[in-house]
Amino acid sequence: MMEPQITCVLGAGALGLLYATRLARTGRPMTLLVKPKQASALGLGVTLREGEAALSKRVFMRVISQPHEGLSIQHLILTTKAGQAVEALKEWCAYLQDDAQVLMLQNGLGSQAQVADLLKPTQTLLAASVTEGAYLESSAAVVHAGKGKTLLGRWSGADQQAAASWVNRLTVAGLDAEVAEPIRPVLWHKLAVNAVINPLTAVHRVQNGALAGRDFKPLVDALCQEILQVFKRLGISEPEGGLAYRIEQVILATAANRSSMLQDVEAGRATEIDYITGTLLKAARSLKLELVEHQRLYDLIKQGEPQ
Repeated sequence: MMEPQITCVLGAGALGLLYATRLARTGRPMTLLVKPKQASALGLGVTLREGEAALSKRVFMRVISQPHEGLSIQHLILTTKAGQAVEALKEWCAYLQDDAQVLMLQNGLGSQAQVADLLKPTQTLLAASVTEGAYLESSAAVVHAGKGKTLLGRWSGADQQAAASWVNRLTVAGLDAEVAEPIRPVLWHKLAVNAVINPLTAVHRVQNGALAGRDFKPLVDALCQEILQVFKRLGISEPEGGLAYRIEQVILATAANRSSMLQDVEAGRATEIDYITGTLLKAARSLKLELVEHQRLYDLIKQGEPQ
């Protein structure tokens, strides 16, 4: 028997649990798609804390670790790391409706095109730039540490109104969301910020705020100038106020944060460097540009990754 069409979140990291709990609290049926080892803990409910000093609220939702006959997914939010997006989605692709909508929250660029290749022309892929601050207290507990924004737009597919529908859905759930089309320049701007902050903090093992210091200023400036060479050749305008200003603002606003790449390096995990700096270097090579500082950081990060 076919189930009603459902909304799912694929991935049980901090962002996945944040969006899932927020959407579940609106009263809409919400299903978490997770790895088998995660299912038992999450099946007892997910606790959400809105701010580090707030009380926890337990939110219950359906948790599935394996596809089953009759599963019918209409709306899917994909929240895995960029390098895991394709493999994670492959398992569930057959259960997407013919007119399903998939919203990607991945860092960087590259995974979006890979996922688009998995989908049918009648299905719509949306991509987002997310600045929400969230972290896991445990495998079934998420803290919404800093309010941010979800800028999203259609990447490919049939439904021209899909972005507006998702913005409405997320806004009702209490998340700040806005349509940003075309979405690709927005993702390039986010990639540029990440390509400066993430590798620098990971290589030097420092919090984001350290990059505002005098010692790091020449490096930050050099990385920024290399990105602007690529932007100029690709015809991508700088973000409002200029790229250097945008990077400085993010560094100051997230001064106490340890970047996701730093956390991955410290934990001995693979990073998202290929989808951030790697994408930038690939674009530079096609334009016959040499990005010396970005290449140096890329090489250092790759040397330390698990083989």
